[in-house]
Amino acid sequence: MIPAPSKLFLIACLLVTGMVETVLAQSERPQYTIPRTSQAPEIDGELANGEWDRATRIDVSVEINPGDNLVADVGGYALIMEDGVNLYVAFVAEDPEPELIRAFYQDRDEAWNDDWMGITLDTFNDERRAFEFFVNPLGVQIDAIWDDTIQNEDDSWNAIWDSFGQITEFGYVVEIAVPFKQLRFSPSESPQTWGIDISRHYPRDFRVRIKSQLYDRDVSCYLCQISKVDGFEDLDRSRNLQLIPTLTASHVESRNPAAGGDWVSEEVDPEAGLDVRWGITQDIYLNATLNPDFSQVEADSAQLNVNNTFSLFFPERRTFFLDGADYFDTSQNLVHTRNIADPDFGAKITGKTGRHTFGMLAANDASTSFLMPGNLGSSVANLAGEESDVAIARYRFDIFSNSTVGALVTDRSGDGYSNTVTSIDAVLRPTDQDTITIQTMHSSSEYPLQIQNRYDQAAELSDSYHFLEYRHNDANWDIWSAYTNAGTDFRADLGFINRVDYELFVTRVGHTWRWDDGFLSRFRIALDYDQTLDQTGFKLEEEVEMFINADGPFQTSFFGLFGGSETYWNGQYFDEQFNNIDFSIRPNANLRLGMFVRWEDVVDFANTRLGKSLRLGPNINYRWGRHLEIDLEYNHQEFDVEGGQLFTAELMDASIIYQFNNRSFLRFTAQYTDNERNPDLYIRPVDRQSTDLTTQLLYSYRLNAATRFFIGYSDESFRDDEFNSLEQTDRAFFAKFSYAWQP
Repeated sequence: MIPAPSKLFLIACLLVTGMVETVLAQSERPQYTIPRTSQAPEIDGELANGEWDRATRIDVSVEINPGDNLVADVGGYALIMEDGVNLYVAFVAEDPEPELIRAFYQDRDEAWNDDWMGITLDTFNDERRAFEFFVNPLGVQIDAIWDDTIQNEDDSWNAIWDSFGQITEFGYVVEIAVPFKQLRFSPSESPQTWGIDISRHYPRDFRVRIKSQLYDRDVSCYLCQISKVDGFEDLDRSRNLQLIPTLTASHVESRNPAAGGDWVSEEVDPEAGLDVRWGITQDIYLNATLNPDFSQVEADSAQLNVNNTFSLFFPERRTFFLDGADYFDTSQNLVHTRNIADPDFGAKITGKTGRHTFGMLAANDASTSFLMPGNLGSSVANLAGEESDVAIARYRFDIFSNSTVGALVTDRSGDGYSNTVTSIDAVLRPTDQDTITIQTMHSSSEYPLQIQNRYDQAAELSDSYHFLEYRHNDANWDIWSAYTNAGTDFRADLGFINRVDYELFVTRVGHTWRWDDGFLSRFRIALDYDQTLDQTGFKLEEEVEMFINADGPFQTSFFGLFGGSETYWNGQYFDEQFNNIDFSIRPNANLRLGMFVRWEDVVDFANTRLGKSLRLGPNINYRWGRHLEIDLEYNHQEFDVEGGQLFTAELMDASIIYQFNNRSFLRFTAQYTDNERNPDLYIRPVDRQSTDLTTQLLYSYRLNAATRFFIGYSDESFRDDEFNSLEQTDRAFFAKFSYAWQP
């Protein structure tokens, strides 16, 4: 019998207080010193005579994937120095066949599949969190935050820094300048020690990763293995202030085809806003926003949503919420800021001092919406124009070499409405291979009459949610076991918790084989068992799965999932069987082909019976030269039941992008969905057909991560049983300008 999660949390915490700090069994890591220069290099992709003479050289020559600490087939190195204001790095990548270098002009954070080199900086030297700066041979930037505690890389974070690169006759050269004001670290007049890693991505027949030091696959943490650098004393203490005024304007027209179809125009109303980012110190930052522009220029990826009972997840894209977002992370998603849909103002402070990490956020929201979860589905509720106030506080304390304990509080309240969640969490690493994650949460909620009536819910709710996870990872074996207990009345209205009233136990064991020189570079097989009960002990699902992963030549990637489950729905049990294959191949630098296939016996949720579903998802990405990209994704689903075909669903997501250079592009996107149903096979009335088409033409010019100009046009059309053709319902012209001013 599994003990109560609260007892498990107490027992684990008592165990960890008696642990002796783990000493990593690894080779001695290299130690470097970063010199100071009085002459800043010109960031132009050329190593001029004398520019880098004082820099420290770090060789990048250890292949860690697919090879295991082999001498790399290609050479490379980095030259590093600083002048008290900026960190300067020159990357030199040697290549005997420079004509095969994979590099394309594209928007920032999109060059992961190209050749690139980069630097990782653990600026607090706590082996928990690091900044990453990668650049492709044409100077296209990628920046990200790596959180070693939860093993997560987040490239939604953006910094303002300079880069320039060019392909040469021997490979490529890239130069970058990263202002220290874009980093967070403990300010000191004395020399500091930071963690550092230099990486190279070398994609040819296989995706080769090359590092500046050895990497032990039997050690599951990354930052605990990287090298150390000394330096950075008495860095410039200039005013660390960034002001980002924004101006947006749009002309929107809409029509109701069923009521005559006349276009109605909204008055053009330009909106001004201001974002402020102030480094109170180098380790404590204040963000504030007034009348913010939260218009979403980037379209969400289209997703099929037929025969699905749970709400879909969409990521955050807005600048104010992204800066320092990782300071609020826990293993369970209790802070999903897209729930704050329409704020007039917001303020946030995040920081780290010594072993203490903290974050606080406050905002209002003119449109209050949140998830209403259950054990077999979820939906989105909206308080019909009611405003609410939002407050979030997070604290984390570092213990031992790479473990943490923390607390989180979220609160959302309005007229007759409130939701408060308190949470305690811990991530414990008793050995180099093992990680234990614990989180226990409690919520108290009050909902107005409209929510009570619509969702058949009590006026006041209170309940708990507990999570316990164990992970083991070494060079060959991966073991995962987790226990979740989500109370019936638990609610996290600022997070993305879309299921409650269940108890889940899951365990998975996998084994991986690797080859340095073979047809396959990696093959993994894993078995998984899970059982889900509701809070009364009634079985909702029992499932067995097998996973297969393989990597091969031409950057081939294969993923297979095969299994079956006994699934409960609407008073009956159904024996489901499912088979899933996802395959992709990149035969050359310009072309990537993929195919997703899933065939299964699965529950028809609308009519409570078993059906047969087939889903096909071909996709293609093609690059014509270095500037033009064509990306096509298509999904088709057929669902058959006794008596005929219940429905077919189609989704197409297409984009054509012409990237003029690193800073500007012109993009056309189209998202098309078409669902055709057989009403005779449904219990309740449904439309025979529903079709939606959204198109957008967008021009973007970006000087840096925060100074950007957009102008574009978008429209929406639909068709249902009333109309024989697509009817346009909305169209808009829009423009947005933001400017990063650093006084």
